[in-house]
Amino acid sequence: MRVAAVILAGGRGSRLSADRPKPLVELRGRPLVAHVLDRLALPFAPILISAADPAAFAGLDLPIVSDRVPDFQGPLAGLDAAAAFLRREEPGATHLLSLPGDTPFLPPDIAARLGAAGGEGPRLASFAGRLQPVAALWPLPALDELADHLSTASDRSLLGFAHRFGFEDIPFAPSAEAPRGDPFFNVNTPEELAEARAWISR
Repeated sequence: MRVAAVILAGGRGSRLSADRPKPLVELRGRPLVAHVLDRLALPFAPILISAADPAAFAGLDLPIVSDRVPDFQGPLAGLDAAAAFLRREEPGATHLLSLPGDTPFLPPDIAARLGAAGGEGPRLASFAGRLQPVAALWPLPALDELADHLSTASDRSLLGFAHRFGFEDIPFAPSAEAPRGDPFFNVNTPEELAEARAWISR
């Protein structure tokens, strides 16, 4: 298994009333996406950033991929862009780990846990009985079907795409290092940003 990673960082920050993409909003002096990158303890080849505004993320010094499909179509379009990059630049890659760019408290072992599971289909993280389809390990052959799915499917969610193959649910336990014990706590609103800032400053 040779795993690449993509941070899905296309959030616009509109609900935060931010003047920058949401993953670049600061938490304790660093952008949210930097905290997500801290969770990638395993070697990856490579780590990609999926972003609508590549120039905004240039400071991360990582390859940046942009959607190939028109109209903002969410995380699936980011997966499609990452898979296209890997086919072109890293043909030896076998899997793609996707992580959201606005979840700074992810489990530090998330990559190892998803990579160690059995089965040949997608592996989706879950917490408290709720799937977290943005945090997932995708076999690259499955992503060959993304372009067709984006053009024909009525359900263009990550979960809808995962259902095409059957997927493995990888549950994660509560974390003492995350607000409300939720390691998938994501920052969408000013209230959640304030909660994250209060928590991390403890």
